Amino acid sequence: MSVELYFFQPLGTNSGRVYLALLEKGVGFTRRELNGREFDHLQPEYLAINPKGQVPTLVRDGRPFPEGMIANEYIDEAFEGPPLRPESPLERWRMRTMCRWAENDLGRALMMIMWNRVVPGFAHGEGRSEEEIEAILAKVPDPARRRSWRAAWKQEISAETLEESHRRAREGAQRIDKHLSLHEWVAGNGFSLADIDLLCFCGFMFRFMPELANERDTPYWWAWNSRMEARPAVQQLRAESVFAAPPPEQRDSDA
Repeated sequence: MSVELYFFQPLGTNSGRVYLALLEKGVGFTRRELNGREFDHLQPEYLAINPKGQVPTLVRDGRPFPEGMIANEYIDEAFEGPPLRPESPLERWRMRTMCRWAENDLGRALMMIMWNRVVPGFAHGEGRSEEEIEAILAKVPDPARRRSWRAAWKQEISAETLEESHRRAREGAQRIDKHLSLHEWVAGNGFSLADIDLLCFCGFMFRFMPELANERDTPYWWAWNSRMEARPAVQQLRAESVFAAPPPEQRDSDA
């Protein structure tokens, strides 16, 4: 049996969620790191594995499993190891609801903010010209993603859209804290895939948006985050990530 994971560094959001699920489950796998700055995910070799050109992709015995949330449920069901989904139907419903919310609601608002900060520098890496960037964007299979990249690159995201993203971030931080005031773990009584997703999609707020996520204003989320960071698999994830972000006080000048 061969298990491979194609992923981006740093190990955050989508790549981090599947990487961490494999670590928590205790599944041995071959790391296939793609260079995002060189747009490896848009090369024919990778598009043959994942025609959408999205990362990550889990591959087992030559069969690709894209879509992080579904891939993680597959990992839990297909491999031996500690369970990552609750037995209770209610808690399993809560797990899936929170996974979707962390990725598709709050996560997208956060990505809108972060993309607007980092994509211009990312796109112009290695001194690329406007023509070269347009040629790269033309390779993006998904039209909606292509439009989002172009809008962030050209700084065409409207002030209203960014303000709405900031509003959702503010409300999201409070929603998480209220939820965790009622539950030790995101789904309920035990650790699950929902904890993985919340950490990967939203956990960076403590570093990059400390005005919204901090020990004083979100104490229950803060305590949960401390428990998460103490987990051996999370510590291994951090050790294997090449993420080297500037401290919060430098993020605006470096964006």
